[in-house]
Amino acid sequence: MRQPEEGARPGGNAPEDEAGLARRALEGDRAAWNTLISRYQHRVVVSLLARGVRVDRANELAQETWARLIQQQQKGQLTELRLPNLALTQAAFLAADEARRARRESLAGPVEELPEAHQPVDPSVSAERRLLSEEQLARAQVALRECSSSAQRVFQLACDGQELPHAEVAARVGLSVQRVRQILCEVRKKLRGALEEEAP
Repeated sequence: MRQPEEGARPGGNAPEDEAGLARRALEGDRAAWNTLISRYQHRVVVSLLARGVRVDRANELAQETWARLIQQQQKGQLTELRLPNLALTQAAFLAADEARRARRESLAGPVEELPEAHQPVDPSVSAERRLLSEEQLARAQVALRECSSSAQRVFQLACDGQELPHAEVAARVGLSVQRVRQILCEVRKKLRGALEEEAP
């Protein structure tokens, strides 16, 4: 017997729409949360990478983003759940807060601080894993730089937590909404390929 697809409506085979999932998530349905997280996790991680966050930390901040949103829902602090914008905004806030804290710590440290002080390293993470994460970020940054300046601008406006809808991004860069969506699809595909690329 075939299992229903993830996010399927109870008693049916059609995938549940976004509004239905959001409504169930706001009611505390963990399965709905899991479906939404699975759907938007990659986009949240990519938005953090676009801000210069290292790959390993981007994944951790993405997880913290969802934990914060679920916690807000449990406390009754969420009245609506607009995704992915809400998750992108929360992730951007966490990244900015961490960057400010890192700057404060570096300024309070000794004069001979190295640039790495601006990117604190968890000592429990192996050197091999840190190197892999840094290589992945380097590949992602190269992939972004290889995109045209207009494509980079579109990606920045749409994926850095500003909550700009595609229509507003299109207006700002002077392109059609359809072209903006096409560019975003192409850039995300390029980034995904860079992140998944095997190290030589």
